[in-house]
Amino acid sequence: MKYLLLIALFSLMGCGSFKPHAPEKETTFLNNIWSKNLDTEYVSGNLPIGLGAPRIFNDIVYMGSLDGVMSAYDVESGRVLWSQDEKTPLNGPVEFFNDHVVYGGLSGRLFVRHYLTGKLKYAIDLAAPVESAPVFHKDHLFVYLRGHQFVHMDAETGKIIWVYKRAVPVTTTLQRTTKPLILGNKVIVGFADGFIGALSMAEGLLLWETKLVENSKFVDVDLNPILAGDMIISGSPEGELKAINPESGAIVRTFGVSVMAHPLLKGEQLILGTNEGEVIIMNLNGEVLKKMKVSKQPISAVTWWKQMLIVASYDGKIQAVDPLTMKVIDHFNLGNDYSAIFSDIVTTDDFLALYSSRNRLYLFH
Repeated sequence: MKYLLLIALFSLMGCGSFKPHAPEKETTFLNNIWSKNLDTEYVSGNLPIGLGAPRIFNDIVYMGSLDGVMSAYDVESGRVLWSQDEKTPLNGPVEFFNDHVVYGGLSGRLFVRHYLTGKLKYAIDLAAPVESAPVFHKDHLFVYLRGHQFVHMDAETGKIIWVYKRAVPVTTTLQRTTKPLILGNKVIVGFADGFIGALSMAEGLLLWETKLVENSKFVDVDLNPILAGDMIISGSPEGELKAINPESGAIVRTFGVSVMAHPLLKGEQLILGTNEGEVIIMNLNGEVLKKMKVSKQPISAVTWWKQMLIVASYDGKIQAVDPLTMKVIDHFNLGNDYSAIFSDIVTTDDFLALYSSRNRLYLFH
């Protein structure tokens, strides 16, 4: 599995053309009601890869493009409600707070706009690319920057409270970031050097750190940490998924599986998409309850929607899997060779949205 994620990314970037083919549909569970082509202009050579994800709030879908345009779409029709050209590639999702959306660009500039009108509240330069969604917590914003920096801000004013700068000696890293987990007075963060750590919310001091990956390359802890019972579960695609004590950082369990998809917690069970193309349901003790191979390629995202598991794989296929029988009840092909989902699949009770590596936004009902 070593270097599998990087190879997948390079295979996409190195392709100067793609072969379009019609999306395939057989049944009606995954009902694609509209889509948008947000591909940026490019010359022959590396394809611009979409790593972002949409967000849905109050029946509005928000999606930024590599051309630098943030757009708000009506969830049912796909009609553009407002758009703003931020003049910097937007490759990370938005976050919501107090009737506002907040998002950043590759220039390091962070934007806060009214969710309904797009009116700018403020913008601030953070000096490093913003490629992940900010996190809002009790009038505060936490922003993980690509340059191994973690910023704590006042959400209302944009005032920076503290910045944690991580020294990363690893020369070869995927430079990806996790979504931090707010836990009491601590912020749990995965780092690009193979460690997971806890920062104090008040001062940004490192309370503990634990190494999760022993490899020398591509060790980024980029699986979003989740709280499961009294454990934090996270890891790296280059190592096995682990459970950590949130107070001490001690590793309390190793689950014996490597995943690229963020782990999903449903009740007392973990739902995992593996690097071998399997969907696994296991309990918090690490006992496998159900398992099914659904792809020859690694699983890149798993979520829960309308009582079904929605699974994305690196071959550009989205599948709906019945969690009771572990059978595929429907599938949707993204329509282009070299398509995949590298970020979140976003859901509400009625709608599902996703963004492909070929910069296509899809909305399902």
